[in-house]
This record gives sequence, C-alpha cells and structure tokens, in this order.
Amino acid sequence: MRPPALAALVIASALGVLAMPAAAAGFDCKPCAGVVLDGPAGVAEALSLQSGLKAGSPLFTAWEVPLAPEPPPAETGDAAARIAQAGGTPWLALVFRTPPPLAANAARLQGELEIAAAVGRAAPAGTVFQVVWRPEGNEASEQSLAEYGFLMKRAAVALTGARGNGKVATEALPATAAAVAGLFAQEVGAYVDVLALALPDPPTPEGIAAALAAAAKAGPGEPVALEGVPLPAEPAQVLAEAARWAVAGVDLTLFRPPEPSAAAPPTAAALAPFALLAREFAGDVSYDADSTPTGGAAAWTFVRGKDQALRVIAVAPPGAENGVLALHFADGSLRRPVRFPLGRGRVEPPSGQATASGLDLSIAAPGRVAVLGLERPTAAERGQGVAEKLTVSSTREIPVEEILRRLQAFEDAQDRRLDHYRAVNTTHLRFQVSGVSQAFDVGLEGPFFYLRGEGTDWAWRTFYINGVRWKGKSIPEIPLVQPEKAAALPLQIHFSKEYRYRLRGSETIDGRDAWVVDFAPAAADLASRERLYQGTVWIDRKVYARLRSRAVQLGLSGEILSNEETWTYSPVDEAGKPAPWPASAESAAYVLPLHLVGQQILSVVGSTTVVERETVLTQVEVNGAGFAEARRAVDASDVTMVRDTAKGLRYLVKDKAGERVVKEDFATSKLFAVAGLFYERSLDYPLPLAGANYLTLDFKGSGQQLNVFFAGALATATVAQPRLLGSKLDASGNLFALAIPLTDAVFRRDKEIKQQDVKVLPASVGFHIGRPLGSFWKVDLSYGLLYNRFNRTQDTAGDFVLPSDNFLHSFELGTQFARAGYRLNVNGSYNLRSRWEAWGEPNNPDFNPDDKSFYRWDASLAKSWYLPRFQRIGAELDYVSGSRLDRFSKYQFGFFGNTRVHGYENGKVRATTAYSGHLTYGFEVGELLRIDAVADAAIGTDRLTRLDSQLLAGTGIVGTFIGPWSTLVNLDLGVPVAGPDHGFVMYLAFLKLFK
Repeated sequence: MRPPALAALVIASALGVLAMPAAAAGFDCKPCAGVVLDGPAGVAEALSLQSGLKAGSPLFTAWEVPLAPEPPPAETGDAAARIAQAGGTPWLALVFRTPPPLAANAARLQGELEIAAAVGRAAPAGTVFQVVWRPEGNEASEQSLAEYGFLMKRAAVALTGARGNGKVATEALPATAAAVAGLFAQEVGAYVDVLALALPDPPTPEGIAAALAAAAKAGPGEPVALEGVPLPAEPAQVLAEAARWAVAGVDLTLFRPPEPSAAAPPTAAALAPFALLAREFAGDVSYDADSTPTGGAAAWTFVRGKDQALRVIAVAPPGAENGVLALHFADGSLRRPVRFPLGRGRVEPPSGQATASGLDLSIAAPGRVAVLGLERPTAAERGQGVAEKLTVSSTREIPVEEILRRLQAFEDAQDRRLDHYRAVNTTHLRFQVSGVSQAFDVGLEGPFFYLRGEGTDWAWRTFYINGVRWKGKSIPEIPLVQPEKAAALPLQIHFSKEYRYRLRGSETIDGRDAWVVDFAPAAADLASRERLYQGTVWIDRKVYARLRSRAVQLGLSGEILSNEETWTYSPVDEAGKPAPWPASAESAAYVLPLHLVGQQILSVVGSTTVVERETVLTQVEVNGAGFAEARRAVDASDVTMVRDTAKGLRYLVKDKAGERVVKEDFATSKLFAVAGLFYERSLDYPLPLAGANYLTLDFKGSGQQLNVFFAGALATATVAQPRLLGSKLDASGNLFALAIPLTDAVFRRDKEIKQQDVKVLPASVGFHIGRPLGSFWKVDLSYGLLYNRFNRTQDTAGDFVLPSDNFLHSFELGTQFARAGYRLNVNGSYNLRSRWEAWGEPNNPDFNPDDKSFYRWDASLAKSWYLPRFQRIGAELDYVSGSRLDRFSKYQFGFFGNTRVHGYENGKVRATTAYSGHLTYGFEVGELLRIDAVADAAIGTDRLTRLDSQLLAGTGIVGTFIGPWSTLVNLDLGVPVAGPDHGFVMYLAFLKLFK
C-alpha cells in the first residue's frame, strides 16, 4: 500500500474511534440481519447447530409477546435466555393493547407496563424490546403519534429500569419522512434506541431514502431496523439482501418468512446465512466502497476496524453459479483470501494472483452468493515507516434528554420494587412575621406511611410550640395553608411539553459526582407557565439517582406568594440504616427523600409571613411485614392524621363507623383569649391586658382574611384580600383605636422631664397593596392616616405649648426579600402633617415649621440558623434614619417597634439615626420550657440631645411554657446594660385557643 493510502486508512480509523461513543447504542455488526417468527419454539435448538457462534451474537430472532398473563414473563425470559446462550439476540415485540386516550386508561396501561418490566427483568442482557401499540378495538384506524410517543417514553423508562443493558425499539413505522419526523416531534429521541421501519412499497432502497434522511435529522445516532423484508427462498440470498439494505443506510434487516413457514420452527439451514453474518461481520465493521472489487459481479465490501481486514459479499452473474467468478481488487497488498461456507460444509478456497494493478481472485463454483475474507499486512510487514500508533481522546457529552431517561428509569425500577415504607416524620414550621423579631416554631412528630398507589399518610402524635410539648388532650387543628398542586411535575413524562431542561454542568454533592440539570416551564407566555415549577436537580453520574432537587413553584395566587422546596436523597437498606450507594436500581438499597428544607412566603391579614419548613424522616422500614398492622393501629387511635392528596394535605378524620376519611375542608377561623401584664420602671403599676382575638382566613367563604383584636380600651382590626380582583396583588385595610391616652415622656440624663409630658390619644386607618416580584421579592405600597390628639398631664408645665392636633398622612414604599433563611427589608416613607405649629417650651430648639413633613427610611438583614432539639441562633442588623425628624417622629428604643433594645423604656432615648444588631440563642429545657437569650446593641445619634454615636445595649430572656388550662404563656424580660437607661421591662401574656 502506498503511504498516502495508508495514512488515509489510519485517519479513517481514527475518525471511526471518535464516532464510536456517539453510536454506542447501535448494533455491533454490519450488515446485521434477523428473522421474525411467530414464536421462539425451536430457535435455540437451530442455533446450537451453527458452528462458531458465540453467545449473544448479533443474530436477531424476533417474535411478539402479548402483555397478558399468558405467556408468563418468566417463560418468555427463559426462552430469550436460551436463545442468547445458543448464539442469538432476542427481539421481543411487546404488544400493548390499552385503548386511547391513554391518560383516561392509566390503570390498564400501568398494568401492561408492570408486565413489560417483568419481561425486561427476566430477559437476558442485550435483548431488544420493541414497543408495539395495537389498541384494543382500534387495530384498523390510524394511531395518534402523540399518544404513541407518550407510550414509547413510558415503556422505554420501564424497560430500561428493568433491564439497563437492553435496547428499546419503536414499532415498525411507515417508511416515510412524515411518519419519522412526526414521531420524533414528540421528543422521543432520548427514549428510542432503535428506529424500526416497515418495508416500503415499492421495496427499494430509494423508497426509504426520505425516511432515513428524516431519521438522521431527528434522531442522529439511532440505528434503523427495516422490518418485513421477505425471506428469500434461497438462503444465500439473505446475505445479498442484508448487504444491499445496509449500504442503503439500514442497520438491521429483519426478514419475515412467508406464511405458514413463520409458524414452523426454523431449520439450521434457514439460519445458516444469519449465523455467517453474525460470525464474520460482527464488531467494528463499516462499509468500504473504495475497496469493492470489479469483475461483473454485484459486490459489497466491509472493513473491520481492529485490523482493516475485508469481508466481501459477491453475487455471481446469472448462469455463473457453477462456473468461475473473477474479481479484481485495486489494492495489491491484500492477501490470504478465504471463502466462508454457508453452513457446516467446506468450499473450495479462492485462488489469487497479485498484478501490477492490484489483486485478481478466482472463485470456483461460487454459487448464487459468495462470502470472502481478505487480510492486510501489518505495519512491520509493510516496513514503510508509517506510524500506526494513534491516541484518540474524546468524551461524548451526554445529552440532557439521555440523563433524564436514565433518571426516570432508575426511579421507575425502584418504584416497582418499593411497595411501602414507614418512618417517623419530624417537621418544623418556623414562622417569621415581617416587622417582628421573634420567630415562632411549631414542631410536629409522628408515624409516616407510604403505600404505592395510595400516597402518604402522617400522624401528628406529638406537638411542640417553640420546643415546649403540648399537654392538651388533642392537637389543635392548624389551618393547612398550602399552594395549589402543580399542573405537572418536572422530570416526569407528560403528553405535552411542559418543561425545558438544560444541562448546566457537574458538581460534587456529598462526595458523589452529579449532573446538574436546570428545568423551567417550556412555554414563554405567563398564562401557560401557571402552576409549574422552576429549579434544579442533581443526578448521580453513576447510577442516575437523584441526589438533590430544588424547585420553586410558579403561578401562585392567593395568600401564598412563594413556595420553594429542596429535597435531599439518601440510600438506605430495608431496615432504614444508611447503605452504600447502589450500583443500579435493582440493588438492595433504596434511594429515598429523607430531608426537606422549604420556604413559603404568605400574605396573612396584610403582613408578609415567612414560613421555613424542615422535614426529616428517621427510623425508616422498607417493605416491612408489620406495615399494615402499624397503620391499622394508628388509624384506630385518636391522633390527628393528614393525607397528601391531589389538592394538598387534608385531615383524615373518623366517620361514624370509625373509619378514617379525608376531610375536604378545614377550620379557617380561630378564636383566642389574651390576657397579660406590661411593666416598665416609668409606670406606677403594671398595665393589665385582657381581650379576645378572632382570626379567619376565609371570611364567610369570600376568600377575604379578617383579624380583630379587642381588649377594652384597645381595638385593632384588619381585613385583607390576598388576591385582589383575581390578580397577584394583595390588599388590606386596618384600623387602630385606643380609648386611653398614652404619655409621651422626655428623658435627659436619665431623668424624666415631667414638665414636658404630653398625653397622646392616637387612632389610625391604613391601606396597603403589595405584589410579589418573582418568587422571593415583594414590593409593598402603603398609605396610613394617623390622628393624634394631644393633651396635658397633671405635670405638664403651664408654659408648655401642646403640639397641634393633626392628621398624619404617611406614604410608604417597601421591598422585602426572603430565601434560605435570609430576610432583607428596605422601606422608605414620606409623612405629612395636616397642621404643625410651634410647640414646647419657649424657644424650643426641637421645633421647626419645616418638620410638618418628614422622611423616614430603614433597612434590615436577618438570618436564622436552626440546630437540633429546637435550638435557634438568630442574627439581625438594622439601619434607621430620616430627615426633619423631631420628638414625635424620631426613633425610640422601647418595647414596641423594630428598633427595640431589651430593657429600654419607651421614650427614654430618641435618635434620628441608629445602627443596631440583635443576637438570639434559643433552647428548650426538658420539653417544658423554652428560653431565648437575647442581646441587643444600637449605636444612636441625635444632634439635639447630644447623642453622638452612643452605645445602647440591653439583654433579656424570652420564655415560653404551657400554663394551666392549655394556655400558652409567654414571658419577655429585659434589662439595659449600656447607655443612659437603667431598670427593666417585663411583658407577660397568656394565650388560650378556642377551637
């Protein structure tokens, strides 16, 4: 061989190596051939009579398998295993009979998928599973490609999960571009390993050219099988037909014997040409037109990648079957020609002679078809100095669709062997109301049950409030505020394209290499994105199980502004103990979602409430024998139970017969009794507090929220509409009235200046409108009208001029962000008094007529960390400031307001600017008492009172415990530790819930 030709050969070989990963799902032969029979009877026996046929050779034997109880999957698997051991590759055409629409017949389809998966588990490695849809009562009508595409994906997932090293083929589609493009338009490309086409009419290579072109465009890399080619009467013609279709672009030719021959067991002679192809044309073989011989015979040449040896199929001209077939090869380096017999007999070898133009071969008595083999000399034998060593490094980037198919297959296989499991569910709901620094932690714990086909049930056996165990006979019925279920879940198979997926890259999660796949709604318009998810899933690169998933629900409405959940998956054995990561879905370990961290942002009676949720499953038992008994025992008890239904969590209550049934609605209204005391050193005696609070999240079925608190001299009311006129806007109105005036005092050098005391009787109304921006931001616009009436106290100096009674108009714009435990609030307001005249002592430096209007702004950043046993560490940073602030508009550091410093009295210190920080550490003591240790510090500045970046600090404790008559008792005690204030502030409250 001349060096240029040798170099071209080496380059072609290298390109073949580079192409191998992309074509890894193809057949290990060329040409490939198989036979379609009515059943597997006699196939293994006929194969065993072939010589030199290895187990699992690419000799395809196909037959239909009805997905019905007969024949059983084990019988089909046994027949397929015997064929594979004898030297064939089983091709099982699984016939689905579920009628359309498939969505309306999901139960029957699921039953057929169960049988298909069982067949897949019983079949040997390398089996081809063909998905054939023959709808019951609909055989003659045209099938919907959308329906078949859905079936194809569902079946491929079930079969791949059951037999990961098998291949999934389509049914024999019409050999037209429209049919092929129409099927791949259903996004089945990642689920199809083999595209099957029916023999066209007329049965010529040109007849399927358009279909092959459409297949190459829509599903590059997928091999094409041509089904229904008539089996020639002369066995040797199989070789020529297979070669002809292979050159035309068909990867596998499936021959069909004429009836009734197809029903009879095949003979060894009938399978002989298929065995010859499986022996000599197996491996990395490709068509080589440049090496095709001349000489008047139709011939096809194929080159073997490992050694560049040739395999030639030549058809003798008519009448030359018993004569001499002369062939001329242009490559004179070819040597050692051999002729392969058809069957076990011997044939006369060809004779060859090297000439100046190449190699001439003579084949005596070639028969109708002759099969030849030729070798090329090694590099050492050639001695031409052309290096054969070639290092090729190429890693194919796996398509995201293939990752999803493998994930779905893993989960499908695991779901089929996961009948049920039980565990202990521990859930924490941590509430953080905007503008309130203290968090509220509700803990729920009890048995958790999962049953395949029925979902999950959960019993609330233990109830905690801030870590304190509830002592009441029954657990209060908590309003189950939840988002509406999503219309379609990501990473699942749907009829229509609901989501788009993007492979972002790879990461390491808990020591496991993972693919990182982002998902989002496929539709661009907002209306079509309603009730879907956006997020990320981390998929193990070895076994394709989920490691972690994070999803944000879109299209929310009503009181739920945002919903985000992050699940972490872990492998456990049947006893629930940590297990090594499985090698496949069939291993002994189960990969289950055992840890959830979520966040919801709610609009509750005009306030934004952040709810952080954490759920942990422990003491897991998979497929345990005591599941049914444990479930019945919990059902019979009086514990509170909930079920995860299609509409979300619902209570399971006992009916008159004592059976648990789903309660479709739940109590949306609660009535509380409130009593308590408030004391600070400036007061002569503790101020009593007693009243009632009524809260409803659905006032008279209108969807409006209402909260009313009445305590004699104090009344507050808020009405809110979380979905104003069906939009994403939430709106609210509030009312505040106080019948007893408050005393506004002034302190200088830790001494109250009683001559400047002023009684203030406030009353206000306010209006608010807000809208979420995305899933974690919210913007609020508020208007408040506050009426202040000023009066003297018995200590007010006679020359002290009272401020003008006025209406204060406040316009506030604020934004809030909450995610992963972080909360950011930024607010700014413009305030205008209706009247503002000179007040105070003569020449009062704190009065300025420009103070009729003033500005205030603030920002805060907070984060909470939750530790075991209800421990919590909280940190918050705040900044407040303003412009044209006076005594009645400056910031104070007393008990009320978000600038509080524990221990500081109301009105003791005022500032125009302050930076503050707050630290909290909370823990429970014996499930009886909750203690939060609090430390506050602020740097305050006020030019008028000569407060120049002065440190104001205080510390305190906040305690919670269950009092008599199932009352919730809250104690808040604070003392100052730095700054001008001395003393303490105490607040004690009793809360009683009435159902």
